[in-house]
Formats: sequence, C-alpha cells, structure tokens
Amino acid sequence: MEELRCQARIRQENRSEAAPLTVRPADRVKALHAYTSLLADLRQRGHGGVLEIDSNIPVAKGHASSTSDILASALLCVSEACPDIPEAAAHALALSVARRLEYGDYLLHPGIAACAQRSQRLITAYHTDLRWTIVGVDEGGYVHTEDFHREVPEDPGKAEVYAQLFDELDAALRADDGPAAARIATRSAELHNDRLPKKSLSDLTALQRDFGAHGICVAHSGTLAGLIFSRYQSDHDERIAGCRAALDARGYTGSTFTLKEARRP
Repeated sequence: MEELRCQARIRQENRSEAAPLTVRPADRVKALHAYTSLLADLRQRGHGGVLEIDSNIPVAKGHASSTSDILASALLCVSEACPDIPEAAAHALALSVARRLEYGDYLLHPGIAACAQRSQRLITAYHTDLRWTIVGVDEGGYVHTEDFHREVPEDPGKAEVYAQLFDELDAALRADDGPAAARIATRSAELHNDRLPKKSLSDLTALQRDFGAHGICVAHSGTLAGLIFSRYQSDHDERIAGCRAALDARGYTGSTFTLKEARRP
C-alpha cells in the first residue's frame, strides 16, 4: 500500500539571480508563491531554477494536496536559508506563509491533529492507537476548496452541534475509543450532507450495517467517502474484502486506506 506523500526540491537549471524561479508541475503556483514569499520574508536572495513538486496526492479530492505542496515548499525554503533552525521554528515559519495562501489542515504532526482550518493553528496533536482501515470511494469530479468555501455559505445554526461533536471527538481520541470516534465521524458526515452531498451515503449506510463498520467518514471539501473499520476487529480482513466486493457490485471503485498515527510515547 502506497503512502501519500509530498516532497519539494530545487533543480538548479540556471544559477543567474536574474533568472526566474519556475515550478513543475506548472499548475502548482501556490507552492511557488509559498517558496518565494517566504524567501522574501527571510530576506534571502532568489535564484534561477525549477521548484519541483514530487507528490502522489490526488488533487482536489479532499486529501489536502495544495496544503501539502505549500508546506513542503516552505519547509524547503527554511532548510536552505536557515539550515540549523530548530524544527519548531521551521514549522512556525512554514505555517506563517501557508495561512496567508489558503485555509488548510495542520499536516506537521505525524498523526491525527485538530486545527483551526482558517489559520492552520494547531489545537491538539493526538497520540492514538485506533488501527483504523478505511474502505473509501471517490465519487468523481473535483472540489476546489477556495471556491467551495466562497460559494457554499456556512450554516451558523449548526455551530453549536459541531462544537459539541468536537468535544466528544476530543474525548474519544484521548481515550483511544475508536468506535466512539467513528460514530462522531458518521454524525458529522450526515450533518454536512446538505452542503456537499455524497451520493454514496445511503449505500455506505447500508454496507455499514452489513459488514459491521464502526462508522462513515467523508471529505468535507472533497469527493471521498468511506467506511471505518479497525484492525482490532478479529475478522478485519474478511470484512474489508466483503465490503470492497459489495462496493464493486454497486458500481463503485473502492480503495483501502490506513490511518497514520503518532503513538503515545
């Protein structure tokens, strides 16, 4: 199973300071902006070359691909300009430019993290042992996060409900209560379905009952939805195989994801 990852590097094709820095792939303009604007913040001179983004993260699907591009590029800039800087300071500098460019997720913790999306401010970095497997489906199409937040207004009436769900999820993650966390994810998916409907939700609800999944999760600004299982379930492999076969029979192309966790020290 391939791990989703993003790396940035500079290829020195032209060392002239007058030559522009370009980006490859050419559409990763936010990554280029992150690198050049942070370079200016650090009062460093630019140079010619190509900022190469090496990423296997699907774009506009709900995988935080653009935030990954931005942070990889910003961290590269910091490492080149200030090679001896402490990790915490490097992360703070990278986030300082990331939050100027977009809403984003906190991706600098190697596990589950709660963050304030508009500022990318870390609220809590969790250390868990949930051992989740997610059987997911991509419903097709694309969701561009900026356009989505601009065109689909938030529902202030749900704020109190989401605040309560957040408190419950925080408690579940701290307790390593995977079934409880999955139930909360399901409730959030259901609440969000009027903003970004998932046509697979009714099928996933039926398959949750059939195969004993702990819950349903969705990309709240993406095209993905899935069923949450855990390797703590004694017949985990059989459930996953049966669920994928059932999705295929319904015309979906299923993918299997595992949760990367930061374990407790």
